[in-house]
Amino acid sequence: MTALSRPDSAPRQSVAPDVATVQRLNERRFEFMRFLRRRLSHQEDAEDAFQDFCLKVVRAAEKPQTTAKIDAWLSRVLRNTLTDYYRRRATRQRTEAAYEAETHSQAAPPEMMQFQNPCSCIRNLVPTLRPDYAEIIRRADLDSESRDRIALDLGLTTNNIGVRLHRARRVLKESIEQCCGACCVGGFGDCDCAPEPHGSRRSR
Repeated sequence: MTALSRPDSAPRQSVAPDVATVQRLNERRFEFMRFLRRRLSHQEDAEDAFQDFCLKVVRAAEKPQTTAKIDAWLSRVLRNTLTDYYRRRATRQRTEAAYEAETHSQAAPPEMMQFQNPCSCIRNLVPTLRPDYAEIIRRADLDSESRDRIALDLGLTTNNIGVRLHRARRVLKESIEQCCGACCVGGFGDCDCAPEPHGSRRSR
């Protein structure tokens, strides 16, 4: 009785590289790398693209049989790989640019910080915030330090400072609204609740 072979033991011809193709791939490795290196700005990018190229060659379902056809086919696959790499990089750059724009938008100073004479309660409320929020509000808004200087001191990027400042201002805004109540409706530059305690004002 003939033994039945397991279905998963059959060789996968569609993904198995033939010897001739692999040999030409190895023989022309430096040529292919030089081609990619001349067209990509960084060595790491060229190496990544070359890895993608090798995977496409190995996984190809059909491969030419003669050396001349193999060389032409490898060159075509290499060019296609480079085109795909350009497209992925462009997509990644667009995504990063969109994120950068969104970060700047979120970090834009809210209306409460645009007044020449902000609510006098701000300085009393800042110390009640989280220490990192209190520090960045004090330095950026009360002491008018530049974001670049703050970023350098804290070991952060300017974008990180912008995001943290946006969050700190949002928390401070909520604290001022709770503290000052209706007198700050429409803006935090017209607060007239000081120096009278807020509790007594709101209790009237």
